[in-house]
Amino acid sequence: RRPPTSLSTPSGARANRRAMGESDDEMRDAVADEGAKAEAEDQPMEADSDSDDEDRRPPHKRTDGDSEPSPPRRRTPPRERSPRRDEPKKEKNPTRKNPPMEMIIGAEDAAFLVGTGGKTKDKVARVSGARLDLLDADDGKHRLEIFGKDENRRKAKQYVQWVLRQRVGPITVDTDSERRDDLSVVSVPLDCVAYVMGKNGIVLRNIEEEYGTLMFFGKPTSGTEEGVEKLMILGSRRSRRGAELKVMSAVEHKRKGFFVDEKKELRRRLEQVGDGEGDGWGYDVFPFHDDEFSYALGAQGSTRKKLAAASGCILEYIGDVAVMAGNRDERRRCWDYLNWLLKQRKGALNVDPKGRDDVLELPVPSGKAGRLSGKGGNVLRSIEKETSTFCFLTDHRAAADGESRDELMLIFGQDKRGRYMAMDLMEDAMEGKYQPKGGGGGGGPMGGAGPMTIG
Repeated sequence: RRPPTSLSTPSGARANRRAMGESDDEMRDAVADEGAKAEAEDQPMEADSDSDDEDRRPPHKRTDGDSEPSPPRRRTPPRERSPRRDEPKKEKNPTRKNPPMEMIIGAEDAAFLVGTGGKTKDKVARVSGARLDLLDADDGKHRLEIFGKDENRRKAKQYVQWVLRQRVGPITVDTDSERRDDLSVVSVPLDCVAYVMGKNGIVLRNIEEEYGTLMFFGKPTSGTEEGVEKLMILGSRRSRRGAELKVMSAVEHKRKGFFVDEKKELRRRLEQVGDGEGDGWGYDVFPFHDDEFSYALGAQGSTRKKLAAASGCILEYIGDVAVMAGNRDERRRCWDYLNWLLKQRKGALNVDPKGRDDVLELPVPSGKAGRLSGKGGNVLRSIEKETSTFCFLTDHRAAADGESRDELMLIFGQDKRGRYMAMDLMEDAMEGKYQPKGGGGGGGPMGGAGPMTIG
């Protein structure tokens, strides 16, 4: 059975009129009148259908003749489809502005340039800021393509030529025609050259790795001296200064008094390209007294490395002096940290952290300090190493009523994320949830000083 037809629809009206005996012509006239009436009321005439589906879109509104028609809507341009991962990326500029600089080298030179595990080629690329691709060429040759900015490509090509020159003889560096902004020169006594090089050049390679430099002994066209070899250090201002101080430390350890005099001052002022530019870059000299050197060095140089990482400053020990290099803020932090470290040897340390932007304060409940420090200070030293921070407890004093109060752990460091990470790890340590990672080194009241080494 069909449901009764609604009288409000045209189909229902026609059925009703048939039931009343109206003719087909009369019904057509009635339908036409309904359509005209619907148009006059600005409503579309409903379709003749028994379906329940309806169009939910609102009817189009017409504008009166007196009002201006609304402007047509702008069609939103279709969004570009993001490329699929398996589709090759299109170059923004198919024609390269800086085509690669090319060098054709032999098989032996190519193997020497690549080095063990590609380290030599990667080192040249890192120091020059260019990209090096080594490809096969004809007749057993290799084609070296150098990509990057003009200045970076020029440096990379020069560095490659110097590296390959080491296979056949001494390297001559032109220091007369132009003042290079990527070169520092350090004098090394003849009897210290082998010590600085190390077996198979391992010491020099380690310095290059630590500070991101390229180093080799060569002959500059100016500034020659008798009884010394000239060590060329290539890289940025910061990396060159760090490598320079590391070499000076090794030479002073081998021949005491070569760089530092009896007054514990440097015999020569450090003057390399990039110094004295008025931007706050510089260095400070901190003299050690008595046995402070070994205490500030730590086992395998661990304490020195900790202070350098926490302050963000270059820190190297040359004989009986510490040399700090960096901007003003870095040197200020490093000076404070080293000074506080040495004061700990004489007893508890009380430092007021107010006004500093490099510190966090962590209250340590009574009885938790031992768990936080760990056996021989291994827990605290491990946290410092993991987060590049310098931490110690302030002077513990009794409360006014005679009861003990919480001690205060000060967490110093130039990196905000590192300080908060150290705080989280310390809270875990006080709950017994932290396991130290290896040795933390010496220095400080919770750790012991190690043997005197070049670190």
